[in-house]
Amino acid sequence: MNLDKLSLRKAIALMLSEEARVPRKLLNEHRRIELVIRAIVRAFRSGGRLFYVGAGTSGRLGVLDASECPPTFRTSPDLVQGIVAGGQKALWQSVEGAEDNVRAGVRTIKARGINRQDVVVGIAASGTTPFVWGALREAKRRGATTALVCFNPFLEIPRALRPNIVIAPSLGPELLTGSTRLKAGTATKLLLNLLTTLSMVRLGKVRSNLMIDLNPSNVKLRGRAVRIVQELTGQDYEAALAILKRRSWIVRKAIARPSRKQ
Repeated sequence: MNLDKLSLRKAIALMLSEEARVPRKLLNEHRRIELVIRAIVRAFRSGGRLFYVGAGTSGRLGVLDASECPPTFRTSPDLVQGIVAGGQKALWQSVEGAEDNVRAGVRTIKARGINRQDVVVGIAASGTTPFVWGALREAKRRGATTALVCFNPFLEIPRALRPNIVIAPSLGPELLTGSTRLKAGTATKLLLNLLTTLSMVRLGKVRSNLMIDLNPSNVKLRGRAVRIVQELTGQDYEAALAILKRRSWIVRKAIARPSRKQ
């Protein structure tokens, strides 16, 4: 209540102490988080996709997580997709009223051809965003697995509309009243990190804690690819580099053991 009167040092400490509460709150939801991850893995193995749907900060965080999957795990850009109310323009500026458009949420699901093989995760801090509910309703009608991520544990959802899985921890009030880009934004980022990272681990795209399917598309990532091959094969730098070049910079192939026929 006295945020505007605190010294800068105390305000920093207060903000960080509030953010530090988030991981424990999410850990309490581990069973539901597991259900979503298992659903995503099943979808990927059967040719399905993962969609994040949100407005404002929630939508932008979905797009962010989706955009990191191709370089980190060498996935198709279509495998994980982020949908934000208001479209591409909404990634860098507010599109007034976009989040209130139920029909736009329905249309975006239709446009992506979502079906029963897919998973759709709606992200809405309050749990009430009309755009997200329009998308979830249409995705459910089409047989997709649906999940809602929100931070309103008191949300009442009619049985007919209820997604397959609801993750709704109580984070407590935001330090800046109503500013869900704070704790709610942090919680969303952590959750999406869990969903995609652990799904990719289950798919075999990680060995130990190393990204064996990364796409070495720049100097930094090519250096990382060489170090991964070194770590997993025991080769020196030059040998690992040579193997990667022969294998078209595909780490998984570079670390594969030669067959007896070879």
